[in-house]
Amino acid sequence: MSVLRMALVMAGVVAAAGCSAAANPPDTHLPLDAYSLGAEDRAQVLRARFALAEECMRRAGIDFRFPAVEPVTDLHNIDYLGWFDPGEAQKLGYVGERRNVSEDTGIPTYSGSDDEFRVLEGKVRRYHGRTVPPGGCMAEADAILNRGARGVTQADVRKKFDDDEVPRYAGSASDAASKDPRIAAAERAWSECMESRGFHYSDTGQAGGDPRWATTAKDDQIVKPRGTRAEIDTAVADAQCRVETGYSDVRRTVYVEAQQRVIDRDRARLDVIRSLNEARLANSVKVLGSQRR
Repeated sequence: MSVLRMALVMAGVVAAAGCSAAANPPDTHLPLDAYSLGAEDRAQVLRARFALAEECMRRAGIDFRFPAVEPVTDLHNIDYLGWFDPGEAQKLGYVGERRNVSEDTGIPTYSGSDDEFRVLEGKVRRYHGRTVPPGGCMAEADAILNRGARGVTQADVRKKFDDDEVPRYAGSASDAASKDPRIAAAERAWSECMESRGFHYSDTGQAGGDPRWATTAKDDQIVKPRGTRAEIDTAVADAQCRVETGYSDVRRTVYVEAQQRVIDRDRARLDVIRSLNEARLANSVKVLGSQRR
């Protein structure tokens, strides 16, 4: 075992046997989580937002209905930490959990006519003789939910809430983390471990992206067999090597530091976002409660 790999093993809190760590995944909380709502709270705010926007659309003479909102768990932290449960690898290989396309924001996809979106987004001032609020019905809904946010300017209160803002900060931190030499060292240690088991990959992405089971842009019309013995064996070795080398522990250290640097740099703006989230959650209770009566 190389000195590098030994150092990574010692740095992580690793179970004595690889598979036994499956019941002890790493702490997936990261610093920027403090500036987002959890899945249940986010869904509640979205239900209130949609209800207010529908009411506004009716005033404009449009019977617009948003889709139902269900809580959506954001799994990006799992991606950032590179956690791969050995138990799941044994059962599913690289298939993993089906990802929800709306996990960044929790907003379900919806469609509408051009006229409907013009009113929703405030692209027109009047619609069939009826006044459209500045910024459209979505901006009006957000302004109601944003009321009472502490330490927030009226300009921010009146603006449409930017659901992608915190994910953009997380993406910026991820870009910085990916360049950290400790990440490359963790990949090398993992590769050495895989080599010792007879698998030849330079990094974890190569294993999961092996063309024997992974779909690529070049062959996305081909249905490939999944859960083959080759895929399961590779996935199990992959997951065990991540545990044995402390792979996710190293990544967590790097990502925590990267996100904390983003917070230190943009704390004022992130505090505004947190204040808006607190107000939006409190106001959503009032909105939904009044509609039930």
